[in-house]
Amino acid sequence: MNTPPDDNLGPAGHRRRLRERFAKSGRNALADYELLELLLTYSRPRRDTKDIAKVLLHRFGNLLGVLQQPEQRLMEIKEVGPEVALFLKLVHAYLARCMEKAVEDHISVTGPEDIFDFVRLHLGSRTNECVYAIYLDDAKRILHHAEVTVGTVDQAPLYPRELLKPALIHNATGLVLVHNHPEGRPVPSEHDLEITRELERVAAPLGVKLIDHMIVTRMQAYSLRTGKLL
Repeated sequence: MNTPPDDNLGPAGHRRRLRERFAKSGRNALADYELLELLLTYSRPRRDTKDIAKVLLHRFGNLLGVLQQPEQRLMEIKEVGPEVALFLKLVHAYLARCMEKAVEDHISVTGPEDIFDFVRLHLGSRTNECVYAIYLDDAKRILHHAEVTVGTVDQAPLYPRELLKPALIHNATGLVLVHNHPEGRPVPSEHDLEITRELERVAAPLGVKLIDHMIVTRMQAYSLRTGKLL
């Protein structure tokens, strides 16, 4: 006589227990790999996701590191197919949009800490050097923000006059310039310092003040204005 299957055993039972623990006690009830494992069940509903969650965390360091990876790097891992990679990028995009909205709604930008998480989500995982600009009004509220240019792995072209056009269009009086150092440290080069000085010189006659120039990596940022490492 065959014994009926126990619904508490196997992948389905394990997923149910994870969901119950999360529903009862929230994220603090789960280890990082369990939180990622539970998240991945929504892109692989009929497959075990524990091993893949552990491999992703081991390869990329932490939960944010996993979400920040380009799709091609995610798919270097066995069993991470297009569906899982796209799902993780969707979660990353959702978080970036939430941070973007939070920064836009902030009363004012008082320092690099106010925009650190936002710019890190946008640029920290990029494999090419990119330049991002945030345009502010007199009260340092955000009027507009946009990616300005994309370059190679170690440099991105930047033309101050082109960078200032949106400031005039949106009547901005302040500008925060941000660029990333892919796979590097957030240490300003001599070229970074030169660009900062040139941008300040060109912006001043137009009534636009360079509030800061920030350099970001996947986990850190450096403010040239304050000399602080975040």
